Amino acid sequence: DVTDYWYDPDTQSFSTTAPTGRANSDFKKLDLTIAWNDSQAFRIDDSQTTDGGSGRITVTDMISSITSPSGGKVILGTGGETMYSPPVEYTPGQNPDIISISLGDNKFKESTTPLPDVIRTDELVETSFDVVTYSNPNNGTGALFLRREEFRAVSCECTLRIPDASIDGGLRPTVWEGSDYVEGEFVSKPYGESANNQQSGLCNLCCRDHHDGGTGDDDVFGDPGRSLYNPFRAAGDYHTSGGLAGNHKHYNRDRDGNAVLVDQDGATYVEACRLVRKDGFFRVAQDLRQEGLNAFPADYLDEAAEISEYSDYVTAAIASYEFQMGEGGQYETTPPSLPRPSQMTPAVVFPASSPLVRSVMAEGGVEEQQLRSRGIYVDFMSAELRGKINCLQSGGSGESCGVPEVSTALEILPFYDVQLTWLSRWNETPSNYPIDVSNEAIANGNTHSRGLASLTSGIANSNISSKVHSGNLGLTGTDPIDPNYLSELETYMLYAKAIDLSAPPTMSTVRISGSITSSVGGVKASDVEISASGAACDRTNTGYECLLEEGAVNPRFTVSNYYKNNKTLLACSSVLTTHGQEHSGDDPALNWTRFNLPDSTTTLANIVIREDSC
Repeated sequence: DVTDYWYDPDTQSFSTTAPTGRANSDFKKLDLTIAWNDSQAFRIDDSQTTDGGSGRITVTDMISSITSPSGGKVILGTGGETMYSPPVEYTPGQNPDIISISLGDNKFKESTTPLPDVIRTDELVETSFDVVTYSNPNNGTGALFLRREEFRAVSCECTLRIPDASIDGGLRPTVWEGSDYVEGEFVSKPYGESANNQQSGLCNLCCRDHHDGGTGDDDVFGDPGRSLYNPFRAAGDYHTSGGLAGNHKHYNRDRDGNAVLVDQDGATYVEACRLVRKDGFFRVAQDLRQEGLNAFPADYLDEAAEISEYSDYVTAAIASYEFQMGEGGQYETTPPSLPRPSQMTPAVVFPASSPLVRSVMAEGGVEEQQLRSRGIYVDFMSAELRGKINCLQSGGSGESCGVPEVSTALEILPFYDVQLTWLSRWNETPSNYPIDVSNEAIANGNTHSRGLASLTSGIANSNISSKVHSGNLGLTGTDPIDPNYLSELETYMLYAKAIDLSAPPTMSTVRISGSITSSVGGVKASDVEISASGAACDRTNTGYECLLEEGAVNPRFTVSNYYKNNKTLLACSSVLTTHGQEHSGDDPALNWTRFNLPDSTTTLANIVIREDSC
């Protein structure tokens, strides 16, 4: 049965009676009934059937007259149009984890997930967050939902495939065009296959599509960035000949943990992708691009004035970014930069952002505080989208600029502010004393601790850094997947002063540091944790740093939290000697390697996770 419903905006109610002059209904209710009798048999498999008796099942659904593309717009057409989207109330998120950013005209944008949802499947990671746009004409009451954008960031182990037929390949990136995301076309190009059935189901898409190259009917002459997954990638990062021509380079790790170029069919590599839900299905979008990172002490963003200060900064910084962008052809080669708080006029000064405004931690006062960090992301904008943005910025109406019912450029500019506290890597200088900041490996459900600053001992200053990779890796906690990792780290410094009357250990000038990498597929070196005796050590984005205590006897350094089912894994160093028996097995808690630290010489000592033996 099919029942038509018409909406009356005056009474805000539905009726099954068609109003005068309205031939087409707004919604259809569909009731589908399936019935059977005793004589019917149900097939279980090729060899089994069963008598299900008699019965019936009714499935009911509501079908809207609004098309899927229309559903992606900030506001649907009104006036003489018959399409109608019932108003949906929206409750803005709670501060300080969720911050609403003003778009103008009483419209706001916020990322709804305060802690991106990290799902660990085996060793690789999937992170989710949503961005919601809403209107709030009454300034706090009666907010209305306008648009939701649902994102995933995923890390995957893939197998490279070089096409030998025109039917092999993948999709171009899904891109934002102002009113909705536009799905990329299928083109013949290099592609990948998921190499691990224990990772996210989205890896099938990530591995297949996240490749450049080939020629598409929808490729736009003069706007090559629209067809690339990272339009800002340097020219030297692409293959220039053979079956991989036009594709960005992929890498794996050799037994020594070094990045090795992957250029053969069937070779494995690690990829990281951003996906967006389009018409109910996830599609691989262009890479995340973090333009700004900010960090704060625990008590900032608790008050309304602080929320306004931060939100106003983001809005003004994005407006400046848009002004710099223009419509010219140098956008990809010379992209604009997001002004830092200190570069604004007048300068914005956040708490603990310089040595002159340190956050004080003292015995009997603030002895522990959860630091916070937030990232500002701005997606690539095609020439078509930049034209619409500049049209609005020049005073054009939404209709004349190709984005009906939009009143400000910020409404269609693809930016968002995301909570990154539990995805940032936190480090303090000096290490461990007088303040120690937690830095645990990413755990399922964000049960790990990061950014928790604890007073230890001593009276001294402490400089604390928050670091996040500016691309997809920043939201997946993945190891570096190409040689550009360090140059793509965003860093923000916080400054603290510690007052604790107990005396910390006296530190020497002997420093031991190095990288921590993994040569085992699927095992993330970024998950490795460290501890030490006779030394103050800190885990960094790519390795570790230790400073020996003065007069330390038998200083030692332990590496742990590396694991893979049914594999014997060892932490190996060509410089450091091991102390005692290394442990490996099917219990992650019991996997560790302890090293002797040199007690007199500053040393560079890299560590590699290997399988079976060193």
